[in-house]
Order: sequence, then structure tokens, then C-alpha cells
Amino acid sequence: MQTADSNVYCTVFDSGYLAQAIALHASLMRSSTRARLAFICMDELSVEVLARLSLERASIVPYAQFATPELDRVRGLRTHGESIWTCKPFALLHLARTLEDAQWLVYVDADTMFFGDPDAALPGPRAHYLLASHRFHPAFASYEPTAGRYNAGYVAMRNTREGASAIEWWRERCVESCSAVPTATTYADQLYLDRLPELFPFGESSAHAGLNAAPWNIERYRITVSRDAVLLDDAPLLLYHFQSLRVLKPWLVDLYAGDRRLAGPVRRLIYAPYLERLRAAYRAMRETAGARAPAVQSRLNSARDWLRLGLGVARGKHNLLLHRIAA
Repeated sequence: MQTADSNVYCTVFDSGYLAQAIALHASLMRSSTRARLAFICMDELSVEVLARLSLERASIVPYAQFATPELDRVRGLRTHGESIWTCKPFALLHLARTLEDAQWLVYVDADTMFFGDPDAALPGPRAHYLLASHRFHPAFASYEPTAGRYNAGYVAMRNTREGASAIEWWRERCVESCSAVPTATTYADQLYLDRLPELFPFGESSAHAGLNAAPWNIERYRITVSRDAVLLDDAPLLLYHFQSLRVLKPWLVDLYAGDRRLAGPVRRLIYAPYLERLRAAYRAMRETAGARAPAVQSRLNSARDWLRLGLGVARGKHNLLLHRIAA
């Protein structure tokens, strides 16, 4: 177990995910008394709103601070999502150069939330990076050939030459391609991670069930609570990835826009606290930035959107929830 005083977590996002990033920060502040969060901002509105909030143990990194001509070039050729994915290793390497006191630098997706101290998952001194396995539930096993063994929503590097070398290789591959269209050897920023253990045999794959739990593996576990800790079987939940959660309207949320219905304990013990953090984040933005604060962008803008929703309701596999997130 790592007990460093200076581990830095970071996330890459734009104003469309600013509320999620703020909720992520609040969860880290509650879960750790030492860790810091670096907001890697892809647009100026995010920088502006975060500067007004003056959050504790936080740093704001505008895109221009870590961008290179190489990154600018490929960003102009890629979709929005592909550009975000490409920036992950760039952000980690930038923080490694500028935060020399940080022992670990950890990337997490903006749509995640800390439930326990994430430093508890970091490995001992022999490992220079840490990956999080998908641990797919059998219902999702068919995704592994495309999505890979590891999920790029969590990637940790020790701030060492060895750790940087692995992330630098990942950066080079992401520059070559971060396409959302899968091939036999590539998929976004993610499938490259499967090659790291062979090429850089000084990292680890986390065996902690509570690290980067997500809809694709949560059905593997019995979900309970003990002494205010959410447990997956006997492992404390540290970080949950709310993949495919969609805020459709200020008053309507699709907890998981997939073909699996979330179980009651998952909704109550994992999703309900997250929705409250999201609501608090939207309120904080509104109170601090007023009309400049990003609002919920409707995801029900066409007949096709409503049709997909209606089909899910008819089949009984929807995860819709009437819940006011924003004004």
C-alpha cells in the first residue's frame, strides 16, 4: 500500500463535463486528506468557472500549458472524443515535469467518483505504473477483444524515469491513432495498454475489485455497506466509473444507457450518492458563475432519441430516473 503525501490525480475534460469533474474533486476531498486533483481543461470556459470556485487541493491546467505542435496538429484531425483520449498521456507527462514532488500521477476519467482513499490501490516500490483490468462480467465478455483487458479510465504512473517511459510509449501510439473505429490492434487510446506489461515489465495490473468498478463488471459482486464503506463482496469500493450515464434533461437521468438493468443496491449505494454530488456541482457553478455556468445539454433532441428511450422502457431494461440535477 502506498502512503505518500503527494499523489496527484488528474482528469481531462471540457465544459460539457465540468459538473462531473467538480463532483469528482469533491469525492476525492472527502476520500483523501492528502491527494490533489489537477483539472486538465480543454476549453477556456472550464478554466474561468474553476478559477471562480477556488477549490482546495486543486490546480487548473489550461490546454495551452501542455499542448505541443504535434498535439495541436492531430487534434485538428480528430473528433472531440478522440482528442480528449489523445490528451491523457500528454497530461500525465506534463504533470510529471511540472510537479516534481508528486510520487504518483494518476489519470481518471471525469465521469468517475471516489468512494474510498484511492491511494490504497497503489502498488509498492517495484511497480512504476498501474493498470486497471476491466474484469468483465460474463455478459460483457464479448467486448474484451475490442476494448482490451485494461480500461483507460484509470492509468497511474510513478513519477520515475521508468514510469514516464511507459507513458511516453502510450503517448506516441495515441499520436499515431486514437480512432474510435476499432481494428485488430487499435481501439481509441485503450487497446495499446494491453501491450505495456510485455514491453515495460515493471508495472502491475491492479487486483483490487474496488478500483475502477463499472457497469461492465458490477454484476460480479454482492453490493453491501459496512461502516459507511460500500463493499464489493469484501473489497471496499474505491473508484466507480459511471460509463454511459446520461443526464438527458435537468430532471431526467439515464443511469446506464446500455442493455442491462442496474440492480437496486447498485442504484441506492453507488448511483444515488453520485447524483447528489452532480446536483451540488451544478448548484455551485450556478451560484459562482451565474449565466456563464454550463447548463445541462438536452440529449433528447430527435425522434430517434425518444424512440431509443421508448424501446428501453417497453423492454423493461431501461435505467431512467426522474431526478432533478440542475435548475
